[in-house]
Amino acid sequence: MVLVLLAVAGPPLAAQERPPVENRQPLLMEIAASINTYKTKTITLRLRLKQVDRIFEKIVFYDTKNHDIEFSISDRDLKKRLAADMLNVHQGLEYNVTFTVRDAGSAGNILADLKGFKPVILDALP
Repeated sequence: MVLVLLAVAGPPLAAQERPPVENRQPLLMEIAASINTYKTKTITLRLRLKQVDRIFEKIVFYDTKNHDIEFSISDRDLKKRLAADMLNVHQGLEYNVTFTVRDAGSAGNILADLKGFKPVILDALP
């Protein structure tokens, strides 16, 4: 279960462009930039589903700045845990994605283990 962040590093956001830290989630590039802070922590981010590749057993999400995060879903235990969630996945739908950060890759990507994902819309239902 390896997570790969595929993103082209752009210029850092100016202080005035960033909302206060208390009111927003970190971006994937911010996590990659300060990997020592997030290492071994379990994080839940609101991401959109980009694609599910059932042949190579990968699932890709993206954040608000269009940075991708790719998870391997080839592990047998993970497949069993995600089986119900995989039945109704839709591209472009927002999900609360939970993962544990392991380390940063040599290309500035994040290596992490997917724990699960749930549609954000379920939070709004009574």
